[in-house]
Amino acid sequence: MKKKIVLILAAACALALAGGCGEKGSNKQEEAKTESPAPEEEPSGETEETGESTDKAGAGTVQYDASDYVELGEYKGLAITLGSYDVSEEDLKSNINALLQEYPDYEDTSKEIVEKGDTVNMDYEGIRDGVAFDGGTAQGAYLEIGSGNFIDGFEDGLVGKKVGEKVTLDLTFPENYKNQDLAGQAVVFHVTVNKIVKKKDMTYDKLTDKFVADNFAMQGYEDVEAFKAGIKEQIQSNNDYQKGVDIQSAIFEKLGENCTVKGFPDGLFEESLEEYLKQYGENLKASYGMEMDEYLESINSTEEDFNKRAEDYITDSLNNQLILEAIAKKENIGVDEEGFSEYKQGIVADYGYENEDALIEQHGKEYVERAYVTTKTLEMITENAKITYDKDAQSGAAGTGSQGEGDAAGDTQEDAAEK
Repeated sequence: MKKKIVLILAAACALALAGGCGEKGSNKQEEAKTESPAPEEEPSGETEETGESTDKAGAGTVQYDASDYVELGEYKGLAITLGSYDVSEEDLKSNINALLQEYPDYEDTSKEIVEKGDTVNMDYEGIRDGVAFDGGTAQGAYLEIGSGNFIDGFEDGLVGKKVGEKVTLDLTFPENYKNQDLAGQAVVFHVTVNKIVKKKDMTYDKLTDKFVADNFAMQGYEDVEAFKAGIKEQIQSNNDYQKGVDIQSAIFEKLGENCTVKGFPDGLFEESLEEYLKQYGENLKASYGMEMDEYLESINSTEEDFNKRAEDYITDSLNNQLILEAIAKKENIGVDEEGFSEYKQGIVADYGYENEDALIEQHGKEYVERAYVTTKTLEMITENAKITYDKDAQSGAAGTGSQGEGDAAGDTQEDAAEK
């Protein structure tokens, strides 16, 4: 399911086309809790000059001229002051230290007998019906005995064993195990305890080339210098993205101060709110498999509170939309063939449409043109803005972290013995 073109603007959103509603992770309720009260897809669908809604996807039918509803003030040369988006040494240090919490260091000990609370380095192989099963084999794995991270019987089976001893564990996976192929299955683990180690935290100041190579070689980092440079680049990329969001947010704030929206065209608010709530419900269902009442329960909200937030959101979004539409008309910003072609190509590439025809089929040509024109208008205002950066001013770039899509650590494969 494709989300709709974003033409109603949130305080910090540019016009864009939202991508498909892909499947999220398995913990749908927890993921849904992190969603903003205002989803990304707030559709409208007006043509760039008259505001006539001709959205093929059915977003709107209200016809209007935005300039009839907006008293424009200054929109060029807007003075904006933001904080610094440079990555300081302290930013880099705090982000790396946060990442390293997931990657402890280990120091060999002379201890020979495994006790509860010890951390062991081990090799193991899982066998089912005489055959090694996927994810059941590892070399040099670390496990804290008593942590409960592995299935029942695994950790207890190593207590009292000697370093170097080969241990055979006859175990059964729990019925509710995440891998259904193994759930309830009887298996045998052959385990060798290589050594008993002492776990210690690694920090930014203690990093060594060996530690980096041992833990981050798969991400392309072989030494401390490369690791720090890579993490810094990721943080800077996140900061640059945040800077774009903050610039747009500041622009909308200034436009709201300088320009006056005298009212909304009859029916536009009601139509936009109805479509907004409809899209929100559809996206909850498609992305999380949740109904609206389940979602509200998960975020401890009532329908009345949610609807009030939605109404406030639509009000702000329509204000921004009408102002940009009025500016576009005054500046004679329209659709140029070359630019529009590049815009469509970018949307197709970024959001997974099969081709430009599929994009137009989904939304209607005039709707996509509207998004393009309003995007151009916002770009024009941004290019003409007078933006200064003050390291002492508040900004949203206070170390966005190295984890997420660009995580240096990457995704680790879950072990088939882990609970």
